[in-house]
Formats: sequence, C-alpha cells, structure tokens
Amino acid sequence: MALQSAPGSVFVLANSAPSAFRGSALAAAATGGLATAALADASAPSSVSFVGLAAVGATLAAAASTRRRGQKVAEKSGRAAVVARRAETIAATAIANGNFTILVKALQKAGLVVLMPPAAPFDPARQVGAGAPLGYFDPLGFSKLGNKIGFNNLQSSEIKHGRVAMMAALGAVVQHYVKFPGFENVPSGLGAVTTAPGTYGFAALFLVSGFLELAVWTEDDKKEPGNFGDPAGFNMYNPEMRNKEINNGRMAMFSAIGIIQAEMMSGKDGMNQLGF
Repeated sequence: MALQSAPGSVFVLANSAPSAFRGSALAAAATGGLATAALADASAPSSVSFVGLAAVGATLAAAASTRRRGQKVAEKSGRAAVVARRAETIAATAIANGNFTILVKALQKAGLVVLMPPAAPFDPARQVGAGAPLGYFDPLGFSKLGNKIGFNNLQSSEIKHGRVAMMAALGAVVQHYVKFPGFENVPSGLGAVTTAPGTYGFAALFLVSGFLELAVWTEDDKKEPGNFGDPAGFNMYNPEMRNKEINNGRMAMFSAIGIIQAEMMSGKDGMNQLGF
C-alpha cells in the first residue's frame, strides 16, 4: 500500500486500499481540523474515492449547520435574558413604589416576581407628602421603616385634619359676609358654635360629618390614605394633586389654629383681625 503526501496536504491512500477505508480516512482528517484547501492539494486525485469526498463534504456541512444553530440558540437565550432582566427591574420598581398594585398583580400572575429578590421594606420618606422645603419631616419618629399600616393610618389622619381645617379657615372668612336665613343674629367667629341657633347648625354638621366618615368616605387598604375617589369627576387624582392637597391642608391647620388663637386674644373674627 502506497502513501502519497505533499507539504501541508492530506495523506491520500492509493488504489491498494479499499474505497470505504479511503473515505473514512478523509472524513477523520476533516474532523481533525485540517483545512478544506488541504484536500484540494492531495496528490493522485484519480485514486481518491468519491465516497470519501462526499463524506468529508457532509461532515463539514453538518459542522457549519451545528455552529449556526448554536449561534441562534445563544442569541435567543441572550434576548430572553435581557427581557427577563427588564421585567425584573419593572417589577422591583412597581413593588417598591407601592402605588402600582394592579401592575404588581399582573407581574405576579405572569411569574415575573418569583424571579426577584425580596422587595425593599416600606420607606415612609418616599411617600406622597414628603416635599420641599422640609422633605420627609418626622422629628419624633412616629413612622417607622417597614411599618406601612402605621404610616397609612397617620397620613390618613393628617389628610382628614387638613380637609377639616381648610373648611374651617374658609368658613371663618365666609361667615363674616354671609348669613343663612334664620341665622342673621348669630355672631361671627367662635360665638357661632355657642349661640343658638348656631349651636344646632354645628350639631347637624357634626352628625353629617360622622355619617360620611363611617358610611360613605371609608378608608380602603387597597387604596392610598385619604383616597375616597373622584366625586366631582375632575380626573385630577394624581401624585401632584395629592401633594398639593396635603400641603394646603397643612397650611390650613396652621391658619385655623391662628384664627382661633387670635380671636380668643382679641375678640375679633377672622376678617376683623385683618382690619375688615
């Protein structure tokens, strides 16, 4: 059996070897990493089995196809990983915020929240109402990190007090100019709640407020503190308007306290205190 060779080429079996063996040898050489060009340089082409060449070509084609499939799988895996990371980021943001309960439920149903580490504890400093210039102002430490129920209860109370104070401050101005029929002789200021029939009107307002508090404007754990819907239909319930209401309520509480204190010291109602 004769062997023929050339520098950088494949050893080719001569006619003395069986054709099946010749094909196997060429296939083994190809899978061993020899370049295709080396096959073309082989001497004695007439002695090379066509079956062997076909086997080499099939082997190289299969290897190329396998590489392409591997690249596609890797690309799909990479894209899937990116989508998963983005979903985790969205879910983490929604859970930490606390205001996207519907989105969080949808992500949970889709199984995108089991993929995430535990959510960060509830942070009172990141809630509505922590605005300039004081930021989150809790010098006595009433609201603790992670205590969402306690914070919501305190903020709900603050919003209610603010709403009452806004009505009280406005009433201190309006009652100086406006008298309902039958209340013409009721004095303005604090005397309105101690002089009949102003006393009856105050009692009626107290009962109505209690009914609204207990039966109509009730708190809901699934909603934000002080969220009783949008009864006027203005479609303005958003974080910006919530911040404005809380800040106006805080100002109104100081205003109402100031009006009451000044009247107790001067005997003048809210407008007389301003010289009107």
